[in-house]
Amino acid sequence: MENKENKEISTPCYVFDYLQFKKNMDLFKKSLDKYFKGKNILSYSFKTNSLPYILSCVRESNNYAEVVSAEEYNLAIKVGFDEKKIVYNGPIKTKDSFLYAVERGSIVNIDSQREVQWLRDLDKNKKYKIGLRVNFDLEEKLPGQTMMGELGGRFGFCDDNGELMNVINSIRNIKNVDISVLHMHVSSKSKSIEVYNELVKRACEIARKYNLSLEYIDIGGGFFGGGDDGSQYEAYVSQIYETMQEQGMKDIGLIVEPGASLIATCVDYYLTVLDIKKTTKGYFAVTDGSRLHLDPFFKKNNYKYFVNKINDNFETEICIKQVVCGFTCMENDRILTLENSQKLNEGDVIKFELAGSYTMSYNNLFIRYLPRVYVYNGKKYIEIRGEWSINEIMQLNTWRK
Repeated sequence: MENKENKEISTPCYVFDYLQFKKNMDLFKKSLDKYFKGKNILSYSFKTNSLPYILSCVRESNNYAEVVSAEEYNLAIKVGFDEKKIVYNGPIKTKDSFLYAVERGSIVNIDSQREVQWLRDLDKNKKYKIGLRVNFDLEEKLPGQTMMGELGGRFGFCDDNGELMNVINSIRNIKNVDISVLHMHVSSKSKSIEVYNELVKRACEIARKYNLSLEYIDIGGGFFGGGDDGSQYEAYVSQIYETMQEQGMKDIGLIVEPGASLIATCVDYYLTVLDIKKTTKGYFAVTDGSRLHLDPFFKKNNYKYFVNKINDNFETEICIKQVVCGFTCMENDRILTLENSQKLNEGDVIKFELAGSYTMSYNNLFIRYLPRVYVYNGKKYIEIRGEWSINEIMQLNTWRK
């Protein structure tokens, strides 16, 4: 439906603010350069939002790609990343993509036993560098601050039970492979600076314990930040730097893998009211959008939003309760509840801010297909992904005629 607020865009849609995204990247990189001089890497997390236009903006800013599958690795190559500017993580790498990445100089952080075995298939006449993802019980150190809680994390090699030591010893038996990175990422609930301090301390402890000559500590992602003056980025980076100095690791560089802290503040989502229903429970506003587009995990309980009335004089009734709903046939596709607010009408447009994190990556093909995406470059709106139609759905399918 045409958006009455802005005739340049049609809803439902996302709008990507290129200038804000570039500003976020530049501010984060500025903090890294301030403390870690020429030895730092900002590697954007593809899984957070992998729209090719956005990835090309990362590449143009001379930053790295952080990928966790062969598909994402190939996407990075497709949009123009040099192999040496890709950080390859995750436990589901394919053998072909793993060997290709190591041979081409990507930063590859090993996360499974089979990858250790694959190292033996590399050219014996060449030297290679790899990283290791570390697993340890951060929850014990910081109760309540990790996503996995007492269940423990499933990624990396456990330092607490000797598995990491075994892997290090196995790799040392492969004479042409050196360990140059420790990957410390942990999914944090709190995103506190305290979390990153503990990750750095453990990385430094491991480096000393196993006599590793590290080039980088990869601290992962999960930061707050974006949409401000960069003060939150600097708070993290300055503390990480201070902790590394205290630990005597002055010559080791830092890799960060931000996703949400770069992209969340750069995307708005627009939808239009299609119909108003009145029941004994209140009013229901049916829209052309969906909670699936805004909250794919169905966890959010508040949004930053603005309602653009097509005609403020059209309806002055104040409603005690209005539920804004999506287009799907699911009862729980309820986006937000408006209380004691002016009655919505058909054609009203609602704009949701901070909609860039994981939303496009988790878009699905349930009932309706992928919505349009526009970029706003400070002057005009340009469509960078068309609305998917039946043509896109059928392109790799066969059917009986």
